[in-house]
Amino acid sequence: MKNSDLAFVRRFFIYSVLLVTVVIVAIFVSYHTRTEQLTESVLLQQGRALHSELIMTRRWISEHGGVFVKVRPGVDPNPFLSSLPGMKVNITDESGQMYTMRNPGLVVREISELAEESGTFRFHVASLKPVNPKNSKPDPFEVRALQAFERGQTEAVTIENGEFGPTYRYMAPLYFEEKCNKCHGFQNYEEGDIRGGISISIPMTEINQKLHESRLFSIGAGSTVLLSLFAALYLLSSKFMRRLTDVQEELARLASIDSLTGLFNRKVVIDRLREELSQSERLGTPLSCLMMDVDYFKNINDRFGHVAGDRVLVAFSEILTRCSRQYDIIGRYGGEEFLVILPGTDLETAQKVAEKYRRESSQEPLCIDVMEIPLTVSIGVAEFHAADNESVDSLISRADAALYDAKRSGRNRVVTRRD
Repeated sequence: MKNSDLAFVRRFFIYSVLLVTVVIVAIFVSYHTRTEQLTESVLLQQGRALHSELIMTRRWISEHGGVFVKVRPGVDPNPFLSSLPGMKVNITDESGQMYTMRNPGLVVREISELAEESGTFRFHVASLKPVNPKNSKPDPFEVRALQAFERGQTEAVTIENGEFGPTYRYMAPLYFEEKCNKCHGFQNYEEGDIRGGISISIPMTEINQKLHESRLFSIGAGSTVLLSLFAALYLLSSKFMRRLTDVQEELARLASIDSLTGLFNRKVVIDRLREELSQSERLGTPLSCLMMDVDYFKNINDRFGHVAGDRVLVAFSEILTRCSRQYDIIGRYGGEEFLVILPGTDLETAQKVAEKYRRESSQEPLCIDVMEIPLTVSIGVAEFHAADNESVDSLISRADAALYDAKRSGRNRVVTRRD
């Protein structure tokens, strides 16, 4: 295979690997980006839902003037409510059991404490002007959110790492309503004013763990897919390279072989002769060549047909191949002419080899489709004159002249040509 072909296949494999890698990585990144966006969207919806539930809970409690609960250890009257003039905070039933009132803010705070104990979420009512600074003082996120609410923003979200680990935080404003005047009348709010907000904190430790596991699974699956694709591409490329090599070798063989006889064609046998002449000249070894011609081949074609003539050429080629030495080079020179190159062979030995070819060819007629076709050959022999810097054309010309002498002398014979 040519280097250019190998380079093409390598580039194809590399570009394919890069393309597949980019596509799978893009899918992986897009998938996880979308997953994180959906996760944040779900958390946002959860924050909104919890905020709405708290607002409705506060509104119900306000509309009913508060909720009374039994006074017991850990459940004491609220000092702030008790300090408000005209506010009935504590009542006693006929059995003497005391009840104390819980206003919306206190109910929400106690629900938040229960939620925090369960580890599901936390609430916090915060205000820039808190009634109870101890419980309603805003943290930094809540300060930024409350300031944004005053500028017209309707909600705020963030993800932060706190004492409880990664946390999703949502906050929306609390609007002043007329029924809030019982507890907040002294703050001089008007209907619709923002008097604070409810912040909701949702722990993300478990969610992040699930996302991390999802990423690991996707990386493993993606790596498996990539490795499988790389292996498939490698196998396909290797198979393609092997197939391309086979095709090129077959094309090279077809370009160098005579399609009828299977011997070297004229171009290749002359190229080989040129190589052998160069080597003979360099090493100082003898070299001879034989020019052969099937006798009366035109008569064979005319009498038995061209198909029979082709079969005669094939049969003669088989005789040449069978009788040749391992290092001899045989080619079809053209028509019924054949050229045999004999490396390391002087003129006398070449003549003996030619006689062997002639004798084997003429031993008995060829039987083709019950027809007996006589076969004889005329052969011209010439030895390379290295001292005279003889060319390929000159050597072939001398062998061809010897062949002409053989045919003129009656055919079925070997003639040598020294000059």
